[in-house]
Amino acid sequence: MDIAPIETERLVIRNWLPRDRAPYAAFLADPALRKFFRGVIDAPTAHGWIAGYRDELAATGFGWRAIERKSDGALIGDVGIGHIDDASRKVMRGSPQVEAGWTVGRPFWGQGYATEAAAACLADAWKRPELDEIVAAAHVENSASHRVMEKLGMRRDTAGDFDDPRFPAGHWLRPHLLYRLARPAA
Repeated sequence: MDIAPIETERLVIRNWLPRDRAPYAAFLADPALRKFFRGVIDAPTAHGWIAGYRDELAATGFGWRAIERKSDGALIGDVGIGHIDDASRKVMRGSPQVEAGWTVGRPFWGQGYATEAAAACLADAWKRPELDEIVAAAHVENSASHRVMEKLGMRRDTAGDFDDPRFPAGHWLRPHLLYRLARPAA
């Protein structure tokens, strides 16, 4: 499946290219960026993730894409709409099917790129008639992601907050807030 790029005023959201491997690996090796995730990622793992993203996009049309800044062609992170894994879906109220997500490298924080890229992906996702809702989740202390979700029009589902099953019981990264966005009215 060929996935067309999505363009915004400042960004191109596109399929992954070989030149993305080194900057993406550098982002994922940054402890500040990975604070609310499962730790830093080494370069071979980051490269494997890119290969997996490419495969998932080709097979399903869903998944994580590269974010490129138009002004200089810099890779600034990833964004997308992806299928939620079964273990997570089982603990999320309503068992949602798809989620929005993003990662922006630290040199690009605070410039509105995550919101701009995610908004474009959401608009593109609504072209799929089978989608009635898109969710997003983040650790309870990840206020930057919570702000992005709110700017996107997502609303917190306080009854839907959950413990991320990818972390063991008692792990500080387990508690997550759940945000929801319904299909816009036609």
